[in-house]
Amino acid sequence: MKRCLLLLWMLFPLIAVAQQAEPDPPAAKKAYFWLRMWPDFLVKYDIEKDEEVARIQAKHGICHGITYSHDETRAFLITAKKFKVEVFDLIANEVIEEHDFTETGWLIRVDDVREIPGGKKWYVNIDRVKLEPDHYKIEKSQWLLYDTEEKKVIKRMEELPSAIRRGAQISPDGKFWHVFGRDFQVIDPETLKEVGKIDLSTPLYSGMGRLQVGGRNDFYHHQKPDRYRLLYTMTDPVHTHRRIGGVVELDLASMEVIERQEWGPPFSSWRFFITQDGKVAMGTGSSGGRGGQQNGVDPIITLVNFSLEDGSKILETRVPVRNGLGFSGISPDGKKLYLVGRGHEVVIYDGEHQYLKTVEMDGELEGSLHLVWQ
Repeated sequence: MKRCLLLLWMLFPLIAVAQQAEPDPPAAKKAYFWLRMWPDFLVKYDIEKDEEVARIQAKHGICHGITYSHDETRAFLITAKKFKVEVFDLIANEVIEEHDFTETGWLIRVDDVREIPGGKKWYVNIDRVKLEPDHYKIEKSQWLLYDTEEKKVIKRMEELPSAIRRGAQISPDGKFWHVFGRDFQVIDPETLKEVGKIDLSTPLYSGMGRLQVGGRNDFYHHQKPDRYRLLYTMTDPVHTHRRIGGVVELDLASMEVIERQEWGPPFSSWRFFITQDGKVAMGTGSSGGRGGQQNGVDPIITLVNFSLEDGSKILETRVPVRNGLGFSGISPDGKKLYLVGRGHEVVIYDGEHQYLKTVEMDGELEGSLHLVWQ
């Protein structure tokens, strides 16, 4: 009896970690894709039924770029020959705001919109052309600190603030910047000062390289405000020309690395998506993710499934596709893989890379799928 109790006590931390590695889908919500359709629509696509269920039309013509809000209830579309940003409400399915960036005497083109933690301000990247009496004068691009409630520019900058210039994203709780650089940093959005840090550049043991991570492909899908579970790479301490890969878990409460699993050589994928349970990555192999026609023959892409428990390759299949299609998303359970690109169709394969069906849409599609829970 004592021996059994001792064994359970020793295994309890491992059981707890295993339970944390499988985040549940957002409560009482269903998964959808949002995708752009020519010329000026944003379409809501039901993943379970494989059909369009709603669409929103822009008020000022063709969309030239799109970003989504941190809480995924809104989308910011650049329209009107790139001088307006329209805000789409993804719950009410309508345009709820318009932001005009025109300036007298200037030709303004919006290139990028980045939401700032808190949701009330943006960083907006613009190109500027001075309208002289007899010619155009191209000026340097600017970043604007923009108040969305007052609809006014607060500050003009040549570049984004250095603290968030590279590797920054909004924290899962929406309050801070999380920066994935040489180290993991927590940055206050108002002061732009570091308020927390996890050291990733100091080797964990002698001869080990620094851990290099990115925050986009979180196994928890940003559903755990105090944890990240991420792929990492580092330089092989013996054969320095090689890379080693694995998975690392960051605890934001204690601000430390709490788990690291080394797999050996990192898996190679052009682009990949992670299932909701965080156990499998599905991507395209080194042959590429989007088909380009050569010599009049449609291309072949390689679909690959990788285990995120030990880094092994589970399945690899070469699939012929129409020119212009690319691997664009998966269903949360990994049972369906979606190919979208130039054209009006959505081509679907199952989790074993076998063709399922083609869904014909009403218009030309832009080749990306944005997964949301609503």
